[in-house]
Amino acid sequence: MIYFDFNNEKILDSLKATLTRDNLGDLYIDLQKTPPKNIKTYFSISYFDHILSEEEYINENFVCYSNITKSSSDNLIAEMNKVMNNFLRLYDFLFDLNDDFVYIDNNSSIIKTKNKDLYVRNVINGLKERPLCTLVFSNLKLMVEIGYDLTHHFYFVENTHFEKIKEMVLLNKLFII
Repeated sequence: MIYFDFNNEKILDSLKATLTRDNLGDLYIDLQKTPPKNIKTYFSISYFDHILSEEEYINENFVCYSNITKSSSDNLIAEMNKVMNNFLRLYDFLFDLNDDFVYIDNNSSIIKTKNKDLYVRNVINGLKERPLCTLVFSNLKLMVEIGYDLTHHFYFVENTHFEKIKEMVLLNKLFII
């Protein structure tokens, strides 16, 4: 018989507790603290080359997946596919470069995986904002928040892989802002 144990469930529902349990507590970044103490480098990547003003935001053809509707033009859908694939190539690169467990906080559970299909499915859902997710790459010493409006936040605990990742961001026609 399976038993519910509230104390165990509390631990599994927390990214901090999961990383701490796996002796990776130094990779947890408390984004509620300003500034988080263990970050060496922080940047955001975006489809846009700057943070949009309110007027720019309103006038953009699309700023997120939910802007695509049944009545969207083929050109707009093709552009969104291109943007999403640019992000997916970057996240594919991060998975391969990490070459170890990736921790995924998808707002409903904490997943620790080396399974690329499971990882990619969660990244795609994050890109669609259904739900957003946080990724922790244990070997890269990197935490990524997949964010709203095609802008994602990268927090490095160590700068070892910063230049490689920056190159890949630019190669995929994304912007560091």
